[in-house]
Amino acid sequence: MPESLVVKLERSNQQLLSLTGEQSQEIRRLREDIATSKRQDGDADSNDGGPQTVTLLVGNSLLRDVRVGKTSSGNPIKIRRKSAATLTDIEQMIDDAAKTETIDETFIVGGTHVTTSDVSAGNIKENIAQLLRKAKTLTPTITVSSVLPSKRRANPDRRANVNMKMKEACNEVEVKFVDNDANFTFRNGAADDAAFQRDGLHLSESGVGRLLLNLSLPEQPPKHNKRQHQQQHRHVSNATNHDRLPNARVAPDGKWTVVKRRTRLSMGKCAKCGETNHVTATCRHPDKVLCRQCGERGHKEKHHSRD
Repeated sequence: MPESLVVKLERSNQQLLSLTGEQSQEIRRLREDIATSKRQDGDADSNDGGPQTVTLLVGNSLLRDVRVGKTSSGNPIKIRRKSAATLTDIEQMIDDAAKTETIDETFIVGGTHVTTSDVSAGNIKENIAQLLRKAKTLTPTITVSSVLPSKRRANPDRRANVNMKMKEACNEVEVKFVDNDANFTFRNGAADDAAFQRDGLHLSESGVGRLLLNLSLPEQPPKHNKRQHQQQHRHVSNATNHDRLPNARVAPDGKWTVVKRRTRLSMGKCAKCGETNHVTATCRHPDKVLCRQCGERGHKEKHHSRD
């Protein structure tokens, strides 16, 4: 990485509080140049234990059930969330992430708390714009999600007003704004229950999928089925211990079953002890047993007369 770019960046970071619009643009260009240099150099800084380039997904508790891995470009997606997060909380989370990682792109999902605050619509627009200006000095690309509907905090007029001001702030700062209403509400403005959990606030599996689709993020992997995992574990565990069960057999699918007596009698004799209720491979005797009546090995005394 060119050393001059690093020196310029460090000097500019010390003057963030007094930045003008043109200086902010210069900071972003420097960060983009550094990110490009890292990719051209094979991301040498990451290999040397330096900051990792990530995609940041930040917001409130709506993100609590989101499970994501990497973007299409290969960047890991880091999620930072806080319950009832305010604009200040979101700004702090972005700032904290930038201290340890290089943020290539940021997605902001929040605003639910703003719809219930007493801040005027005009101040909401200015506060959001201020947040986005600060965030643009830390990440080159930002996408803002509109405030999702909520039955627990039902105030559709307030939510619509906040979304309008949020969109105006994004246009002013030149940030992408995503309107989610088409996938989360019906034509009459009512929230789609299928997108939310029973509490009417947090997203269901379907709701998470819709949000990720709207933000152009990778599809969420299937949710882990705990009951199915326990059944599979029990089958595997029993299959590995089938040698302790003389009348057990393992099917091709990994499940085990107990063989009925009629089937066991048709197995033939065990070559070690002469019993017919199991086969040689599952016999509990390590070697062929000695018959006390004839002195030969391969059967017990009680089976001598049958030979």
